[in-house]
Amino acid sequence: MYDLIVIGGGPGGYTGAIRAAKSGMKVALIEKDKVGGTCLNRGCIPTKALLKSAELFESRAEWQGLGVNAENVTFDETKAYENKQNIVTTLNTGVLSLVKANKIDFYEGHGCIEGEHTVSVNGETLETKFILLATGSVPAGYNPKRPVEGIETAYNSDNVLGEPIDADDIIIIGAGVIAIEFAYYYSSIGKKVTVLAPKDRILTMAGKDTASQLGVILKKKGVKIITGASPKRVDKTSVTYETNGKEETVTGGAVIAAVGRNAVTEGIGLDKVGVAYDKFVKVDENMYTGVAGIYACGDLTGKIMLAHFAAASAITAVESMLGKEHSMNLSVCPSCIYTLPEIAMVGAKETDDATYKTTKFLMGGNGKALIEGCARGFIKLVTDAEDTVVGAELFCVHATDMVGEIALAIAKKMKVHEVAEVIHPHPTVMEAMGEALEEVHGMATHAMPRR
Repeated sequence: MYDLIVIGGGPGGYTGAIRAAKSGMKVALIEKDKVGGTCLNRGCIPTKALLKSAELFESRAEWQGLGVNAENVTFDETKAYENKQNIVTTLNTGVLSLVKANKIDFYEGHGCIEGEHTVSVNGETLETKFILLATGSVPAGYNPKRPVEGIETAYNSDNVLGEPIDADDIIIIGAGVIAIEFAYYYSSIGKKVTVLAPKDRILTMAGKDTASQLGVILKKKGVKIITGASPKRVDKTSVTYETNGKEETVTGGAVIAAVGRNAVTEGIGLDKVGVAYDKFVKVDENMYTGVAGIYACGDLTGKIMLAHFAAASAITAVESMLGKEHSMNLSVCPSCIYTLPEIAMVGAKETDDATYKTTKFLMGGNGKALIEGCARGFIKLVTDAEDTVVGAELFCVHATDMVGEIALAIAKKMKVHEVAEVIHPHPTVMEAMGEALEEVHGMATHAMPRR
């Protein structure tokens, strides 16, 4: 008899299992593939490893100016993929070691709810007090509302990471985070890229100025962006799309469909116990499904499809099982995009409330950004009428490493002066955050005087 059985070993699943074990619960973790889920095996980690290789290769244009002389620099994509896989394997091994070290019973197989307190795996029935569903999501394919003939012939964000694509001309359907990161990677290693954006711009979740500036950067890298493109038919090397009421066809060497993700709700026994779901499993603020002892976390719930949210929501679920006060603030969750410059967003947007004030600090005067070779971009802060920090959008080098400071400020409802009074070290990109805070009141040293 277990205290908790977790179905799914991704960031939410294994984090929830470890937190429960550290809290004294007897835990089993079930995973049919590899621990780490999409993030570790087919998402966050492998894509960032490839982007690092591409960034280094693309930076060769700057080497001579930095005093580094090299000739005939080439990109070996097979080696880049090998490096990616080595990193993934190392982290897989590390997660499994943590699971075993915390005395969690690990079952490799397909877990399915059989009753409110029973789960089956590999023909065995296990009893438990609580169940945590952490089955995650998979790349979206067929959409009955917007059917695309032949979409299954395209690569998706899972299989494109298996091995290098043997093509020099890539068509990407979609213009969200996954699509744009792939566009950045392929264009950085010298491939021709066409992005079919369904709306009037890329990255609709980001601010217009961020999306516009990144669009300019991508176009300078040779990426062709076609906006308002609604795909109708796909085969392995072409996409027919509709724009302005007319059909057009673009042809290349390969097609990647990056059109979102769907929660894994099938085959896990939801109907057997009456767990409510449509596209996603319905949960309350405790991540409780309403069915005795059954909780859910991460992508499965459709709240925020990010690995760090999955982990935080799993911790919330375990604490709810134990009757503990929540230690995680699920209302403040940063999101990151790994282009160059990077993009990071958290909290409220400038358009959310007419009373919000927006302050933008440009990165051109930041010494460390210049040293890093990327002084493009800005830090944008959003404050309310009481001078409380409520949101931020960073478009700069190391943005993803810096957004945590503002996430903390938002979560703790800190005033601008409370964050600004902390000394930010020089020379760092981080000191630009301090100046952005000072510029809320027009006092940043490296900003031009306001008129």
